Amino acid sequence: MPARRVPPLTVDEITRAALALTAERGLDEVGMRAVAAELGVTPMSLYHHVGDKDALTSLVADAVVAEVPVPARDLRWDVWLGAYHDALWKHLRGYPGVAHYLLEHPSTPAGAAVRRVTVEVFVEAGFDDRTALLATSTFHTLLLGRLAVHALGRDGQRDDEPLWRAHHLTAHDYSAHMLATVIAGLKTQLP
Repeated sequence: MPARRVPPLTVDEITRAALALTAERGLDEVGMRAVAAELGVTPMSLYHHVGDKDALTSLVADAVVAEVPVPARDLRWDVWLGAYHDALWKHLRGYPGVAHYLLEHPSTPAGAAVRRVTVEVFVEAGFDDRTALLATSTFHTLLLGRLAVHALGRDGQRDDEPLWRAHHLTAHDYSAHMLATVIAGLKTQLP
């Protein structure tokens, strides 16, 4: 019978190791074997604690979102969106592949919690419930999409189009314009 690890392996320890590997290699490169090697355990011990690679990936995405600082609720709604946008943009850029994953799997516990807060921010600003829900979805989907495109390296300088190259547009320029456009559109929907 193999010796037991002291201290025992925990889900938190597995998640932290997977987060570090995600920051270093990108989410697509983080699997059970890589995390097990990082921790000096067998892949089977990870399966025992987290289930499978899909569950591990979900844990990583949730942990990344949970680390994003949520702005104070007393900020005006458009300032709150800008602050959360900047925090999410800054944080997710350090974890390649997570934004793309969240576009396809948005229902992590931390993601659901921040979406609830976003809806509340909109409702407190005077938006009706329906518009608040739609605005929340629009905001988060566009931001994650922008981050996913950036992480894939498919933005920034566009060598195939001289006009883009001449204006030296960056990923931040695209993101800031997206946010300003969303906020301007939402302002027209306030009662």
